Amino acid sequence: MILRRVIKHFRQQEWTAIFLDFLIVVVGVFIGLQVSNWNDARLREQTAQTYIERLREELAASKEDISQRLTYFRQTRTNALQALSALDQSPETLGEQFLVDIYQASQMLQREYGRDTYNEILSVGANNAISDIAVRKRLANFYRSIKAQISSLRDKTSYRELVRRNMPYNVQQAIRAACGDIVTTGKNGEPTLALPADCDPDLSPSDVSFGVATILELNIRKDLVRQLSNLDAKLFAAQLVIDRTNLLDAYLMDIQQ
Repeated sequence: MILRRVIKHFRQQEWTAIFLDFLIVVVGVFIGLQVSNWNDARLREQTAQTYIERLREELAASKEDISQRLTYFRQTRTNALQALSALDQSPETLGEQFLVDIYQASQMLQREYGRDTYNEILSVGANNAISDIAVRKRLANFYRSIKAQISSLRDKTSYRELVRRNMPYNVQQAIRAACGDIVTTGKNGEPTLALPADCDPDLSPSDVSFGVATILELNIRKDLVRQLSNLDAKLFAAQLVIDRTNLLDAYLMDIQQ
């Protein structure tokens, strides 16, 4: 329609009309491009906000997970400290609690750190998910900075293998039954683990005597000290991850406002 009108005006040498037609076309194309760009920008912003909201939810779940590990490792460390102190006592005074402490000091809580949303952002292309370079850089720095700490949380020493290879099986079985992990399920279906504050495996005097003698023959002090050092590193790493998670969450919350 516009083209036929331009041709007609050109044949009739109506230059003003030709200019107006040309201007209408240019303005129309410009407005169309602007609307398209605006719509693309709006969709990108919506996508970014959706990912940021999901990231914050995932960070909250991950922080809860790390907090559980803190509680778990603190209790394990308490058992390890009690076992180390007991080694300074007369062997005749050591009983069931000593065996419980030795065993519980070997407990581990190994599971993956949740980062499904961030992995999805990387898989679809970070620029397509979140176009803001500063936000992308902040996210990358966060996940890169906690990598060593997450690895530390999964680290293990030879202490666990030493205890569970040598402690009499019936003693281990009784302790596991009375003092094992308390497993529940979170609101999103994730497992939550905790150790009981107190437990009574109800071992017979002969089992206690044989179990204590077996452990003492191992000269376990150095391995127990190494386990305590490992637990200290885990506690430090877990708290560091929580602190950095809080900083990132605060940053993302500011972006949403």
